[in-house]
Amino acid sequence: MDNTSASKVFKGVGASKGVGVGRIFILQDYGSLVSRKALPDRPEAELLRYRAAKERVWLRFRQDAAHIFKELGPGNGNILDVHALILKDQVLNQEIELLINNGKKAEVAVETVFRELSDRQKLAKNEYLQERFTVSRDIGRQLVIELLGVHRLEVVRGKGDVIIVARELTPFALAEHPDNIKGFAVQTGGPTGHAAILARAYNIPMVLGIPDIEKAAQDGAQAVLNGSTGELIINPLPEVLADSLRLRDRELVAADKARAENASPQTKDGRRVDLLMNIETTRNLDVSNANGADGVGLFRSEFLFMHRETPPTEEDQFREFEKVAKAFFPRKVVIRTVDFGGDKQPPAGLETGNSSYSGLRGIRFCLAHEEFFETHLRAILRAGAAGNVSVMFPMVPGLETFRKAKALLKKAKDKLEAEGFKLGAMRTGIMIEVPSAALTAGALAREADFFSIGTNDLLQYTLGIDREDSSYSGYGLFLPPSMIQLVQLVVESAHERKKPVAVCGELAHHTLAVPLLIGLGVDELSMDASHIPATRHDIRALSYAACRELAQKALALETPAEIRELLKNALK
Repeated sequence: MDNTSASKVFKGVGASKGVGVGRIFILQDYGSLVSRKALPDRPEAELLRYRAAKERVWLRFRQDAAHIFKELGPGNGNILDVHALILKDQVLNQEIELLINNGKKAEVAVETVFRELSDRQKLAKNEYLQERFTVSRDIGRQLVIELLGVHRLEVVRGKGDVIIVARELTPFALAEHPDNIKGFAVQTGGPTGHAAILARAYNIPMVLGIPDIEKAAQDGAQAVLNGSTGELIINPLPEVLADSLRLRDRELVAADKARAENASPQTKDGRRVDLLMNIETTRNLDVSNANGADGVGLFRSEFLFMHRETPPTEEDQFREFEKVAKAFFPRKVVIRTVDFGGDKQPPAGLETGNSSYSGLRGIRFCLAHEEFFETHLRAILRAGAAGNVSVMFPMVPGLETFRKAKALLKKAKDKLEAEGFKLGAMRTGIMIEVPSAALTAGALAREADFFSIGTNDLLQYTLGIDREDSSYSGYGLFLPPSMIQLVQLVVESAHERKKPVAVCGELAHHTLAVPLLIGLGVDELSMDASHIPATRHDIRALSYAACRELAQKALALETPAEIRELLKNALK
């Protein structure tokens, strides 16, 4: 296909909204470059080559992680941390070096070991272990790329505006991406995967799940990528290109206008939806005022424990929590107790054991470490002296677990008061992240002060899917019938007890999902601060009555595709 070829439209799933215009640049799949024919004559030289490549990749992991951390802060900024740790795993390195000593090329040995590891993880019954298979695959890929000496994204620097086309894209590619990259069209991956999360954080349009895009596209062809509609248009007709450029410019103007807007986040017919922000650190708290946040809906407290050899003391935690409480007063601050598990590992001395990805994640981890949990709760209680702090427990499976957590909270409160501390009123909430909590929301609502629905985890646990699996990418930022029904059940159960419900997952700021969530009765939306202005702008253009009608229509549908089409038509 050359630049005069017929226009073609390819459909995928939008993972990061926006319009990008540029020329196609195809990233080669590294796997096709690995030669298995020639065996090394000198294993010693291959070992040295492997070890040198491993050290270079390890250093790059650390540099890239530091760069993302500096730009995006914890949360998004900690995405690459676990990669450096796995790369130094002694058992994996022994397996690779054994294959090299037995005559394998370094590239082949690396690919073999990491492919076997990722395959085992993908087939594991433990869902959080399944999720980690993509991390292992990415590490092996980066090692092979280093050994082969093939290009990274830096090769497009200075080549004008480009749309990257690739079979797969790792988060490393976005760590220090050139500014002339205007979009990503990728065959695999999921909208809640790490690469997609970083694309959204950097406001780069991304479309996933386009079959055989590498074969269909050609380097240098003019292209338009629409991350909102999930379309890649190659060789667009002149009028299509002109329309896309106008749309891109309108979006930029609208974004600037939304940031400048400071009106109340309420619908045209008066339904207010509080817009809160998710935070992981006390850095850059001033962005809350710049973006008009109504408070903090999710303080991910576990990030205070990252990058430390020992846990922070009660005083360390108290000072950090108090900073946020004072910065937002009198606006509310919801502190989620630590949610270790998966890639978020606790400091040394607080091992999670073999079940760190499920059984001891979230509140179960805390209940298994009561002394640690009591210190953690004391710091939160002390920070809430002014009365604007709430505590929220993650991954609560049901009422019995919630009661145990509340009992420990009361124990910590009683001790502090006996020691002479003056404490403020503190509301206690639950993260609804597993189906068992959603299905027993009625019982939980009797004893909880509020709910916050973590749609990312609830989606995975409900559907039994892997967030990185492109075969399920259509679910990533859209709700299947089961999810809509669970959200409705949670909201109705809470409202019967006059308890508010928030959503703090990726859906909270998604343009198509917001009208549906409002129609289902969600009271608050919590998101990264950067999304608040645009979400406020969207809400002010909505009618609550129309949103209610939209929700009822969605509840009557039977497939994700039907729901997606309904939401798209409503947006139009």
